[in-house]
Amino acid sequence: MTAIADLRTYLAETEDYRRIFDHLRFDQQSYMPDKATADRARQLGLMERQLRMRTGAPELGRLIAAVEATNPDEKTDFPTWAIAHVARRDHETELRRPVDQLAAFQRTASEGFLAWRDARKTSNWAAFAPWLRKIIDINLRLADAIGYAEHPMDALLSMYEPALSWRETQVLLDSVRDIVVPLNARRLEIVNSLKPDPMPVLPRDKVFAFVHDLAKNLGYDWDRGGLSISPHPFTSPSGANDVRFTLRDDVPFSDILKTAVHELGHALYEQGVFPDLWGTSAARGVMPYVHESQAKYWENIVGREPEFAVWAYDMLRLYLDDAPAGFGPEALHRAALYGPTSLIRTGSDELSFNLHIILRWEIECALLTGEIDVMDVPALWNERSLQYFGQKVPDDSVGCLQDPHWCHRYMGLFTSYTIGNVMSAQFWKTMETEGLSVNAALDARDVSPLLGWLRRNVHSVGRTYTLTELVTRVTGSPLSVDAFRAHLDRRYGGTGSAMR
Repeated sequence: MTAIADLRTYLAETEDYRRIFDHLRFDQQSYMPDKATADRARQLGLMERQLRMRTGAPELGRLIAAVEATNPDEKTDFPTWAIAHVARRDHETELRRPVDQLAAFQRTASEGFLAWRDARKTSNWAAFAPWLRKIIDINLRLADAIGYAEHPMDALLSMYEPALSWRETQVLLDSVRDIVVPLNARRLEIVNSLKPDPMPVLPRDKVFAFVHDLAKNLGYDWDRGGLSISPHPFTSPSGANDVRFTLRDDVPFSDILKTAVHELGHALYEQGVFPDLWGTSAARGVMPYVHESQAKYWENIVGREPEFAVWAYDMLRLYLDDAPAGFGPEALHRAALYGPTSLIRTGSDELSFNLHIILRWEIECALLTGEIDVMDVPALWNERSLQYFGQKVPDDSVGCLQDPHWCHRYMGLFTSYTIGNVMSAQFWKTMETEGLSVNAALDARDVSPLLGWLRRNVHSVGRTYTLTELVTRVTGSPLSVDAFRAHLDRRYGGTGSAMR
C-alpha cells in the first residue's frame, strides 16, 4: 500500500469511532430513556478515550510523516495534501489535550444534560448548578493543560478548531454591540407600532411534511439525512452520508421555520464535503465557527428576505387546512424581521440574537476568572437581560436554563454564533461582488446558484483551512465586521427599510 492509503485506512477507522460517538449523542438527545443516562455517560467517556488514543497515537504521527515525505502539492494533489495537513494539525493539538479531562467532560456533561433538562422544566437553577460547577472545573483544567496567553478563553476557544484569541474575540464582540444596539432601537420602533401576526398551528406530521419540502428545495439530500424531535434543535453530522437534524415542535411556526433553515445550513455544509476527503478527519465542517456561518447564511441572509417568505408560504399552503385570518407571506416576513424581542436566544431576532451571545460571553468569562460563582449566574443573567432586552426574566427556564450548550461544548464557543453572523455577511458581500444575487435566486425559486458557490468555496474543502485562512481565501480579506454592518444597514438602517 502507498503512504496515503495507509493513512486513509487509519483515519477511516478513527472516523468510524467518531460516528459511533455522534450516534450515541444523537440518541441521548432524542430517543434515549432517562434511566440509561449513567450508562450513556460512561460510554461517551469511553469513546472520547478511544478517539484520543487514536488521534494522539505515535503510529498516526509516523503515518502522517510518511505522506509528508512524498511532498504532496496543494494544487496538483489537493486530497492527499489536505488529508495529511489536517491530520498533522489534529495530531499535534491532541498531544496538548489531557485525555483524562476530555473523558471527564463527556461523562459529566452527559449526566449534566439530563439534570439541565429536568431543571429547565421546573425552573430550578440550584438543581443544575452543581453540574455546571463540575463542568467549569474541567474547562479550567483543560485550559491550564493547553496553556494560554492572557485568559483561559485563549485555550478554550481553540478546543475544536484554531480560532480567534480571547482579546480578538472581545474586540469583535464590542464592535458588533456598537453596530447592533442603535439598529435594534430602530427595529423596536417598528415592532412597537405593529400588532402581532397570527401564526398557524400544525400537527407534527404536517410540520415534518413541510420541512421535508423546504429542505428538498434548499438542496438537502434526504437519502443522506433525516429529521427528529428533540428538546433543543441540533444537527448531527456522523459522516457525509448520514447528516441528520432535529427540531422542536412546541414553538410558534415562525420559530420552526427559522430553526429549520438554520439547521439545514449546518446539514448542507456537511453534505457538501468533497468525496475524495470522505472517511478522513478533513471530511467535516469547521466546528463551530464556519459551521455557524453556514447556518446563519441560510437563516439570516436568505431566510429573512421577503422573497423567501413568499416561497415558504407557497410551500406551506399545501399543509394549511385552516389558516388564521390575516396570515400570509407578509406575516411570515414581519415575524422574521419584526417579531418582539425575545428572552429566548433561539427565538430571538437577527439583531438582538448577538446580544444574547454577548450576555453569555460576559457570564462565562466571569465564571472562569472566579469573578462570580455559579449561584450568582441567575442574578447576573437577569440584570444583563434587562439591560440588553428591556425585559425582566420571569423565571430561570427562559433565562439561564434555556440552553444546554454548557453540557455539549466547552466555554467560549457561544461566540461562534456571532462570528458566524460576521462571516456569513462577508461571504454574502463577496457573492454580490461576483454578480450572484440572493434576491434573484429567490425570485427564480432556485437557490442552487447560492448553494453551488458555497459548495465550491466553503463546503468542499471540509476542515482543510482554519477560520481565518478560509475567510481570507474566499473573500480576499481577513475577518471584518464591515460586511456585517453593510448587511444590517441595508436591512434595518431606516424606518421600514426592509418592508419591501
